[in-house]
Amino acid sequence: MSANLKLPKAYKTLLMLALVIGPFFWLAFTEDGQRRTDLALMGLLGKPDFNAALDAFDSWLTEAKLRETFPKLELQCAVGSNPFGNRLCGAEIGTFNQIPAASVTLFFQDDQLRAAKVVYQRAYHDTVRHWVDQRVGARPANPLTATAQEEGVIAQPVADGLLLMREGELNEDDEPALIWLSQVAIAAG
Repeated sequence: MSANLKLPKAYKTLLMLALVIGPFFWLAFTEDGQRRTDLALMGLLGKPDFNAALDAFDSWLTEAKLRETFPKLELQCAVGSNPFGNRLCGAEIGTFNQIPAASVTLFFQDDQLRAAKVVYQRAYHDTVRHWVDQRVGARPANPLTATAQEEGVIAQPVADGLLLMREGELNEDDEPALIWLSQVAIAAG
């Protein structure tokens, strides 16, 4: 008595199609797949990662320390008055904490960091919001954060300052950005 263990041709064809189409469908049509595709493309294009804990930044960070911590960033700096100091440095980035991003700008008063702005890809606004919620969580509101939230801005207090980003859906003219302001910059403003 010999059992026929041969698979039907239609079954093998469907299985092969699923093996080929399944990963493509996941990469092209799911949010996680699209994010991973974008991350891979940023790596292939040679864009550096900026895996920074913005919530842990403080006013005592220096440009030298940031260059040491993120050696792959090609920071381009300029001297001149800006809203948060007298120098700023910017660089293109590929990712911000495993979220596809475009650039980072660091604002200095002399050599001390006063603010940082990360511009991310518009499609990942909710992902950045989730990152902020995970990192910072719910903190007691103060008058500054309550005012900001009334204006459509999320203002999360952190160890030294605030994390700011647009609340809700972004309009076409809204820049997808996460901003860290130091306590010194807030007090000076």
